[in-house]
Amino acid sequence: MPKSVAPLHGTNWSTKHLPDESTRLGNDKQSAVLAVTDGLGFNRDRSRNVVDIAWKRLSSSDHELITSAAERIGQNSVWAKNMLYPVHVETLEPKTPSRKAVTWIDDLKTCRSFLNAELVERIDSLVEEVADEERYVPWAAGARNLSKLRNSNLSIPTSAAGIWAGFEDLEPAVQGNSETGHQQIGNMELAPQLPLEITNSIESGEFFNNPAFNSTLTAAKERGATVNFCFLLSGVGGGDGRVHSAWNHLEAFLELIFGQHNFAPDQVQMQAILDGRDSAIHSSIVEEQGSGDFIGQLQSLLGKYDAETSLAWIVGRSIAMDRDYREAAAIADFDLLTGIPVATVYGFDQLREAIAETHARGKVDQDVPPIAVKRTDGSTPKISQGDAFIDLNFRSDRQRSKIGSLAGARAFLESEGAARGREWDGEWIDHGLNLDLCTIAEYHPIFESEYGVSVAFPTAPHEANFLAQWPDLASDDEYTLVAESVKASHMGYFFRGRREDPVSGANETRLVTPSHGEEDGVKSDTDFYIHPGMRAEEVTADVIKSINTDSSRLICCNIAAPDMIGHLLPARYKEAKEAYRAAADALVAMAEASQAAGRHFVVTSDHGNIEDDTSAHSVNDVLTTIVRPDGAIAAIGIPEFQARLFDVAPTVLELIGVSSTKPTPPSGDSGNFVGRPLVATQ
Repeated sequence: MPKSVAPLHGTNWSTKHLPDESTRLGNDKQSAVLAVTDGLGFNRDRSRNVVDIAWKRLSSSDHELITSAAERIGQNSVWAKNMLYPVHVETLEPKTPSRKAVTWIDDLKTCRSFLNAELVERIDSLVEEVADEERYVPWAAGARNLSKLRNSNLSIPTSAAGIWAGFEDLEPAVQGNSETGHQQIGNMELAPQLPLEITNSIESGEFFNNPAFNSTLTAAKERGATVNFCFLLSGVGGGDGRVHSAWNHLEAFLELIFGQHNFAPDQVQMQAILDGRDSAIHSSIVEEQGSGDFIGQLQSLLGKYDAETSLAWIVGRSIAMDRDYREAAAIADFDLLTGIPVATVYGFDQLREAIAETHARGKVDQDVPPIAVKRTDGSTPKISQGDAFIDLNFRSDRQRSKIGSLAGARAFLESEGAARGREWDGEWIDHGLNLDLCTIAEYHPIFESEYGVSVAFPTAPHEANFLAQWPDLASDDEYTLVAESVKASHMGYFFRGRREDPVSGANETRLVTPSHGEEDGVKSDTDFYIHPGMRAEEVTADVIKSINTDSSRLICCNIAAPDMIGHLLPARYKEAKEAYRAAADALVAMAEASQAAGRHFVVTSDHGNIEDDTSAHSVNDVLTTIVRPDGAIAAIGIPEFQARLFDVAPTVLELIGVSSTKPTPPSGDSGNFVGRPLVATQ
């Protein structure tokens, strides 16, 4: 599989190069590797349940030996159960004082050392066996190499959801996700997210005066054009998505279009995109634990305006929100919107039946094929020349193919496809629809500058992003970003603080391996289980090669498998374990290579996912582990043993010795939202 590199520009990828001797990093400078393991969290409740079951299955003689070890340091049998945890730090409750946490972990290590090897093996094997029964992937995978790495170094629970990910303060908390996770990791203070900004504008009333929305709607009404819009059915509350869309945004938009602009239902056509990835797999028509039945909720919402007939199209997000520039997905989505659906139905009842039939064939919501809902006159809905189209999904990476197709941005889409090893025919994009396009968020600057797309809530880059400040922090020192293509935007646009390109003066090398495609049997994201490790080996090879060339002061990478395969749970449990092991092997190999080269190694995760046996992201903590090149355990630098993702960048800077010279970032709402180094290096 060919690889490509972007030395300076986000999407202008060229032939990979290796630095010559003249570009090698000076030996007097500290350097580091930062690995972001996508979707790798830990669940305290599920792990505690596994330990409880395993403890009951141990023999009485084993209980005595374990309890005796605990009593040697003044603990009891209740505390002794903590020795069953594969990763010591996962026994700690949130907000534990650091001094207590360090002592606690040291005690666990000491007590484990009192146990003979045979007993330790019985414990570890039993915990893995029970974890497998309980389908708790992090332990069932048996990745003892990663557990050893965590236990041998400073590992800190890290908040990665809710307000700590830059979202609204909701209960339940809003799930973390890859986009905001990478933004937080790249920032030196909390990076507020666009959904919060939009919600605040709704509450203040500014949403209803938004110039982009109102000019698009007014112009459409004046010329008698149809208003088309799309929305991912998700995000009613904090616990059911809200990764790409938020239900209150839809509610406000419907009030704007029907309540204020007084459009008739037959003047409006909605594309409802089914989730089943960040929400439950059948949540479009099934309610579970008070969440879901999004089709029913949509019907009720449209009914407030007698606008049920405005629902025109249904399709799964694998087609309508593909981010890896698969032309087949883009064509299927475009065909649906232009009147060539896979199937047609009449009304909500037939629609539910069609979705249920798809579920019965083993497909989940995100893979529901394109369905058109017939208009009252029996016609098939379609976008017509000169219509308006408004996209209400706020996350950028999964909207680019759609808006690029509708805008006629052939050159852009062909270029993005080619960068990922995907050749586009592209002729169908020259459709001449001349649509008036408006998006709730900025998806790519080229859409505005070259195709006239208006943006309701323009995206401001994060000022406190450490890569944006890199030239001031590290002068002309090089940094390298490594990923496979399905996560290229994360280890690029999002990681740079919502910047398509590096800032002026930044010496960036970018290595991107194309993710598996149709030639490998992967037609959409739901097919990645065929290759559960994804490109972990290739990403690892690129990282190690970069380490050994010794030219980059900082190397950052993304390991995609736990997230991408985690989204296929519960169906792909076996493959999820393989994905976890692949990620573990990658991290351990990188850590060993980093230490051998005298580099610090930091591993964190952008959000939780694979640990919950569901398709959705989680609100669970992740772990940040710091490996020093000399093998010593880093000294904890915070009073409370709980990190936030925006503490990672200050930590890396501290390790490579530039923290004292970094510009002070703009202050957040309070000191609680400003990053701090997790380690003490002095």
